[in-house]
Amino acid sequence: MMRGQLIWDVLVGLLSGPLLSGLILLMPLAVLTGVAVVLDPSLAMYEFIPEEELLVPWAMLAILISVANVRLTLLLSKDHNPGRVFELATGRYLDDSSGELNPHGHPGKRFTEDFISYLAETEGGVAEIGEPLPEDYGWGFWVGEKDFSPLWVAFAHAGRTGDDETKTDEFLAAVTLEPPVLPWSRLTYRPDFALRDRIESRLAEFLTKNRMNFLTEIEEWVDPEPKTQHSVRF
Repeated sequence: MMRGQLIWDVLVGLLSGPLLSGLILLMPLAVLTGVAVVLDPSLAMYEFIPEEELLVPWAMLAILISVANVRLTLLLSKDHNPGRVFELATGRYLDDSSGELNPHGHPGKRFTEDFISYLAETEGGVAEIGEPLPEDYGWGFWVGEKDFSPLWVAFAHAGRTGDDETKTDEFLAAVTLEPPVLPWSRLTYRPDFALRDRIESRLAEFLTKNRMNFLTEIEEWVDPEPKTQHSVRF
């Protein structure tokens, strides 16, 4: 990460605490006050909670959020290996009917299961491997390791191309870090960059072993949604 970008991200992390803390504390109070005034207009003359009583919890929550976000920014800045998106087309899973099991109609469960089986053979003793889960873009599963936040492995189905003889499924695959949302969880979060890189390598091995040609797209932040505007790299 460039030094200027890191400074900007740290600044945003610092400012996020006071802003989010204010929204978290004041928005519910504003809604409740508005509802109370609508029900009883005479309450408009009263202040339910004095502002000075909100100052201490606001400051404590702001510090917690800012520290958590700055810590996360500094942790992720140590990731010198940008995320990759694997783009591929294959006719291997044309008979996969798992789209019927996905609320959004996307196939790809068999593809996901095959990679899970491959991981179980190669990484089963090191990482905990989850089951295929349907998503709005396709399928995915968790890969976790004790004392570390898990990774998410996504297989996005981007559609089918070709005629009856050359029909193929297009997929995007990615292995992503999944930082927690809650600030107190971010204080103890430890991203496992090495595991992420290893699972990416296993994915490349799996695709090569099964003769599925692929391209990789380099991104600092990986979004597995089936769309891209970046140049493709080998």
